[in-house]
Amino acid sequence: MWNTLFSNKSYSELRLTQFFDFLQQKQKFLSFEKFEEAYHSKFHFSEVTFEEIEFRHIYTEERILKVLENIGVQVPLSDIDILKGRFESEMLNDPPPLKIGVKKTLEALAPDYHVGLISNTGVTPGKTINKVLEEYNILQYFDSMVYSDETGLFKPHQKMFEIPLDKFNCQPENAIHIGDMLETDIKGAKDYKMKNIWINDRDSPKLTGIIPDYEIKQISEVIQIIQDLS
Repeated sequence: MWNTLFSNKSYSELRLTQFFDFLQQKQKFLSFEKFEEAYHSKFHFSEVTFEEIEFRHIYTEERILKVLENIGVQVPLSDIDILKGRFESEMLNDPPPLKIGVKKTLEALAPDYHVGLISNTGVTPGKTINKVLEEYNILQYFDSMVYSDETGLFKPHQKMFEIPLDKFNCQPENAIHIGDMLETDIKGAKDYKMKNIWINDRDSPKLTGIIPDYEIKQISEVIQIIQDLS
């Protein structure tokens, strides 16, 4: 989804400020510097890798609790629910822009092909993402949406690719996955024997051992690739 359908847009600093202000309002006082350090290391689990957590999706509640544990602060579960609701709905207040050519590409492909969306969701859950897709009038083009907060797993875990293909009764070699992340999108698709297209509109360097089948700059280039394959 990110940098494939939507342009990248981070809500991390906004959540940081909201979190700190919320604690201040609850009379939980500490220095902003100490809180900021805890937030960046614990909320984003920057100290661990996908492999170390076995590609397990990290839910918002766990992120919040890890920060609170690190700074030695306890709050009622009702407060955690309030923060969770704010963090997970932030995209609705300021949606990221669609990438150039997204709607044109979906309009061209949806009549003839099954189209699925497979996304690691981070803090923003699939139910929020679907609302934004609906606002942009493109939700109807997807026959299946697979989100890590619903499966409990992150790409490149093969379950993320297996779910939509099972629904479509489609063999991996007859499917093609499109994404911008070599480590998750391209490696995950290749490991599951799917064809793959790497969107590299930022001129990112290739990684040793992860070679995409196709490399493009704009998503609309997918139309010609799929027509040629067909």
